[in-house]
Amino acid sequence: MLTKIKEEELMYDNIAWICIMPFILKIQGKSMETKFDLYWKLNDGQRGLYMFYSYHNHTKSIFEFFWFAFYFMSEVRSWIGLKNGMSFFNEPEIINIYEELETLIESKYKSVDGTWLKASPSDIEKDKELFVSVNKLYIRYNTQVPHTIKEMNSYIRNHKEEFIEFE
Repeated sequence: MLTKIKEEELMYDNIAWICIMPFILKIQGKSMETKFDLYWKLNDGQRGLYMFYSYHNHTKSIFEFFWFAFYFMSEVRSWIGLKNGMSFFNEPEIINIYEELETLIESKYKSVDGTWLKASPSDIEKDKELFVSVNKLYIRYNTQVPHTIKEMNSYIRNHKEEFIEFE
């Protein structure tokens, strides 16, 4: 699925988002099975964009950053896809943040037998130590994301054929 754009849009600062937004709009409200089937029709770079923005668009607060990470790990089991997507774009710092967040969440919410305990966005309000740990990661994440997006944009500009069809 290539995104149709005008040639001048290629230089926009949000070209990565522009390239995956039509796909995200296409799958909104669809079943997990449909989303999964359509996901596997994307190429590796598109999957990376999709996973990044699926998570990133839900990180506008520390509570969302925490809870959606938990949700991606425990419910939709797509956390590995998020990390793989950032590996595709060669983003080790953001992967490190994801892995530290994963370790933190698993140590608190994943039992020895692999089952997940319940979590709530408000858990970080109730647990000062958890809040401090998540907040440090959230600050690092927000510092790193502009660089990550810039790198994804650069990759797209250098590999247009994988993402774009000019109008």
